[in-house]
Amino acid sequence: MPRHHRDRNEKEEEEEGAAACGSGSKEVKRKRKKEDVLQIQQLKHIESFYEKPPPGLIKENETKPEDCIPDIPGNEHARDFLAHAPTKGLWMPLGKEVKVMQCWRCKQYGHRTGDRECPFFTKGNQKIEQFRVAHEDPMYDLIKQNQRHEKEMRIEQLKKLLEDTTSEDSCSSSSSDSKNRHRKKRRKKEKKKKKEKKKKRRKHKSSTSGNGSPSD
Repeated sequence: MPRHHRDRNEKEEEEEGAAACGSGSKEVKRKRKKEDVLQIQQLKHIESFYEKPPPGLIKENETKPEDCIPDIPGNEHARDFLAHAPTKGLWMPLGKEVKVMQCWRCKQYGHRTGDRECPFFTKGNQKIEQFRVAHEDPMYDLIKQNQRHEKEMRIEQLKKLLEDTTSEDSCSSSSSDSKNRHRKKRRKKEKKKKKEKKKKRRKHKSSTSGNGSPSD
C-alpha cells in the first residue's frame, strides 16, 4: 500500500477513537448530573418532611414578633419591620456556636481579641497586653485610682503613727532626763551632807582630844 493511504487510515482510526471517548465521557457526565439531581431532590424532601407539621396537628395561636408593639396608628412601620425581620439564627454544628467576627490579632474568624480560643491569648508581650487591657477595660482607670488612694491613706496613717511615737519618745526622754537630773541633785546633796557630817565629827574628835591632853 502507498504511504498516503496508510496515513488516511490512521487518521480515520484516531478520529473514530476520539469520537468513542467523547461519547463515553458525555455519558459519564450525564449519569453524574442525574445522580446529583436525585440527591438534591432527596435532601429537599427530607427538609420539607421535617419542617412540615404531622397530619392532624391542631395549630395553636403562635406569638408573632410584631405583637409586642400595640396595633395603634403610627406603629405600622415598626410592626411591618418586625413582621419581615429574619428569624432564623446561625447553625450550631456539634454544639459549637458560630461567631461571625474576626480577630484583629490572629486574623482568624470565629472569635474576638481576648478570647481564650485565640492562639495569642497567653502569648505576646506582657506590656502590650497591659496596654490593651487598660484601653479596653473601662474600670481599669477607676481601679488604679482606688489603689493609689488606698496607698496614700496608708502612708498618711503610718506618718501619724510615727509622729505619735516620736512625740511619746520625746516626752519619755524629757521625763527621764528630768528624773536623772533630780537624782543627780539628790546625790550631790547627800554627798554634801555626808561630807559635812564627817567634818563635824573630825572637829568634835579634835576638840575632845585637845581638852583631854592638858589634864594628863
